[in-house]
Amino acid sequence: MKLNRYKNNDVILGDKRNARELIFKIIVFLCFLILFLRLLYLQVLQGNEFSYLAERNQYKLVKIDSPRGKIFDSKNRLVVTNGTGYRLIYSLGREENEEYIKEIAKLTDKTEEIVRKRIKYGEIFPYTKDNVLFEDLDEEKAHKLIEIVNNYPYLEVQVYSKRKYLYDTVASHTIGYVKKISEKEYEALKEEGYTPRDMVGKLGIEKTYDDLLRGRNGFKYIEVNALNKIEREVEKVKSPIVGKNLYMGMNMELQQYMEEEFEKDGRSGSFIALNPKTGEIITIVSYPTYSLNTFSSQISPEEWDAISNDPRKILTNKTIAGEYPPGSTFKMISAIAFLKSGIDPKLKYNDYTGYYQVGNWKWRAWKRGGHGATDMKKSLVESANTYYYKFSDQIGYTPIVKTARDFGLGNVSGIDVPGEKKGIIPDPDWKKKRTKTVWYRGDTILLSIGQGFTLVTPIQLAKAYTFLANKGWAYEPHVISKIEDLQTGKMEIVSSKKTVLEDYPESYYDIINDALIATVDQNNGTTRIMKNPYVKVAAKSGSAQNPHSKLTHAWVAGYFPADKDPEVVFVCLLEGAGGGGVMAGGMAKRFLDKYLEVEKGIEPVQYTPHIEPKTTNSTIQTSGNQENEDSGEGMGEERENEERETGETTTSEGEQN
Repeated sequence: MKLNRYKNNDVILGDKRNARELIFKIIVFLCFLILFLRLLYLQVLQGNEFSYLAERNQYKLVKIDSPRGKIFDSKNRLVVTNGTGYRLIYSLGREENEEYIKEIAKLTDKTEEIVRKRIKYGEIFPYTKDNVLFEDLDEEKAHKLIEIVNNYPYLEVQVYSKRKYLYDTVASHTIGYVKKISEKEYEALKEEGYTPRDMVGKLGIEKTYDDLLRGRNGFKYIEVNALNKIEREVEKVKSPIVGKNLYMGMNMELQQYMEEEFEKDGRSGSFIALNPKTGEIITIVSYPTYSLNTFSSQISPEEWDAISNDPRKILTNKTIAGEYPPGSTFKMISAIAFLKSGIDPKLKYNDYTGYYQVGNWKWRAWKRGGHGATDMKKSLVESANTYYYKFSDQIGYTPIVKTARDFGLGNVSGIDVPGEKKGIIPDPDWKKKRTKTVWYRGDTILLSIGQGFTLVTPIQLAKAYTFLANKGWAYEPHVISKIEDLQTGKMEIVSSKKTVLEDYPESYYDIINDALIATVDQNNGTTRIMKNPYVKVAAKSGSAQNPHSKLTHAWVAGYFPADKDPEVVFVCLLEGAGGGGVMAGGMAKRFLDKYLEVEKGIEPVQYTPHIEPKTTNSTIQTSGNQENEDSGEGMGEERENEERETGETTTSEGEQN
């Protein structure tokens, strides 16, 4: 019985071993089957895809930069073009190599630590696989780096189109510059075909006309070797389209001359000259200027600090974004408002005291003893403040505010340069919102002479005087006059929006024009320094309060020839220069002489107008022979005192409340 039991146990054990062997064989078979099926899948079913991926590792799709359009001046002088730039590119996700770090540091004049930081934290753009270690390499360093990077697959010296500003600092605020697109700009513009490495306009006409200038990029496939170096171009997928050329109405000879005159003078300021018949800008100065070639490159922290902290506010385009009280250049607006309100231009205000009294407050003239019997023409010729005190107090603020806004003040001019400010033409609503106080008679008086809260930009004032020169119409000022399409060979003439003032009869303009000519031609005129034997000039000077100095801002605005169709409107502003007639008028006179020489072939003549000594009520002190007409000082601008003394407000009709 025991023997049989043992035999039965052996049978059971044998069966178990056989079962385990069978299970093992099945598992092994299944593993081989899975491997076989996977191999079959990879080789047969996925073969085409892996072949494609292998080709993708061998070939690269690269961008072909489109040549950016060039910029010319009115005489077809080349102003902005393209050159060759070099940048060192590093592919992300690769280990650092001490050998090439040392060589890069040596060739770029950087420390090894800086190179390491640039590799780790360089100008990384999230949409690309590389970053820019260093940009704007000079040609010699770039060629030396090329010899090094051939040994390292993840370094590349990239050649790109670099903007070249041939006049560098001239018209810098207007022309602007280009720089690599920012992440924010790319997100906004990628649907329009922009790529992460595109250069885009940052300021000036480079920004306004960026879409026309940049053209359209092309693309091509290149074959690379194991070291990631280019072997050959395989296929051009899309050819680049060159950007369009721009032609400015600006004459760079006049522009450069005027900037040199500002440099000699040393003061910050603005000068603008435009063609009133087209709105084309002839000259547009904002001084001081800055280097476009520096800003389009990798500007150093030291350079940036020096420019951004300069008290002269170098980066502010003073022509379109500098807001200043217009002073007596505004009086032509008030005079037209007087005419519109029914005041006879021959009606005289008798000023024999040198002030106009409101309650207990005396609003003073600049001329001690007053201007005597003064009509509208004399008020403009001598810049007689008391005339404007009297009649603005009579008609109220409403006609003056409306006329100013009709003539483009308190609003952008529409110039094709970004960054324009509106200025301020105040009224009671504006004052209440801004200061939480009511409008007083003194506010109207200050408004009438371009002081108080009133602020304008030089370009706005130029547009206002364009309405005057054209007797009621003006185009929006614009820098670009023509656009050239190199693909089609067509030249497009640029025209801007035209505004016509319907509510002002031609006789109004004739009255003001006659007075502004006399302001230049007569010995008692405040802009007599601009008198010229070859051309009739109409001009009005102004001096405006300067919160930073006792010396006022100097203005002059006008046009020529004033006895026939004017071809130039001009405005000059000098910050803290004192009297406008001599200082700003002198600068404008130099422009007039140069313009006649360059455009008409007329050599400048030495002409010294008769300038009589003045007596003034003003408390401000000026140096040398500077005029102090309409300085705005000593006229009762202390608003708190005026309001306390008079306790009076006015309606738009000038009635006391």
